[in-house]
Amino acid sequence: MTPANSQSKLPKVGLALGSGGARGAAHTGVLKVLEAEGIPLSVVTGSSIGALVGAAMAIGLPADKMEKEWLSIGTRRLLRGFLPSLHAAGFSSGNELKRMLAELLGDHTIEELSMPYGAIACDIDTGEAVTLCEGPLVDAVRASTAIPGIFYPMRYGKRLLVDGGLVDPVPIALCRELGAEVVIAVDITPRPIHTTPRGRKLWDRLGDSMKETLAHSTVMPASLAEWLENIFRERPNEERPLPGLYSIMNQTVSILLQEMLRQKLILCPPDVLIRPDIDVSFMAYQHARDGIDAGVQAAEAAMPEIRACLAKSSTQQGTSGL
Repeated sequence: MTPANSQSKLPKVGLALGSGGARGAAHTGVLKVLEAEGIPLSVVTGSSIGALVGAAMAIGLPADKMEKEWLSIGTRRLLRGFLPSLHAAGFSSGNELKRMLAELLGDHTIEELSMPYGAIACDIDTGEAVTLCEGPLVDAVRASTAIPGIFYPMRYGKRLLVDGGLVDPVPIALCRELGAEVVIAVDITPRPIHTTPRGRKLWDRLGDSMKETLAHSTVMPASLAEWLENIFRERPNEERPLPGLYSIMNQTVSILLQEMLRQKLILCPPDVLIRPDIDVSFMAYQHARDGIDAGVQAAEAAMPEIRACLAKSSTQQGTSGL
């Protein structure tokens, strides 16, 4: 028989952090709860913004300092990170972003980190997922966050790499490959939403009604109350307007991401899946507080499942040693 203390040995817990731009603030909220609850993390993987937050965790940056970094993002800092260069390859060269990453992450290599770390990028020529588990940490994060059309692709040997969210939004399989026995995945990919309201906005109805009234009458309606009631009352049978091009493109990306992620979760499910309810758009970095709070709430709700999963895995390890 194995010693009794081996039966209580905790499994290696891995964290797979998903892509999602500014919605990645939720990752920090999740980390705050895991830290506070004393959940030991031994492996971390990430895609896009998840690669950045995972890298900060891997170098030992506490969650409260990550939170301060998120909340310090203002217009000037955003403009610096997305400094335009107006090249055919993208809006920004990403050189200034890389300098900002170096200020945050230092000059660490992945091999010298205290835990296994892996980032996902996409080969823009072949569409293959590329795992980045060695070399300069900043280069791995820069490649994984190279949003197509926004940042230039990252040169990696003979490859040109772009955002990892294109091929693996939540890198669960990589987390297991790096040794995680229990994987907690955090999915922040946007879900499809209604592209347009079901009826016109109040101000549109008000303007149309005033235009109609002034066009057909030289005086105001006899009953102002009746007129206002008609304005404020929704018309359930009114035809909803068509969405704009930006809404259609956003919705298309959301649908594609969700379908790809659904298939990957079938093939390689995590032990615990955390899905923060985030009402933050992809580029709304000024709303980081909302994302962090959503992450905290989702992680707190998942704690009973996490503890049960760890207890079950510890019991199975103890039994297998008998």
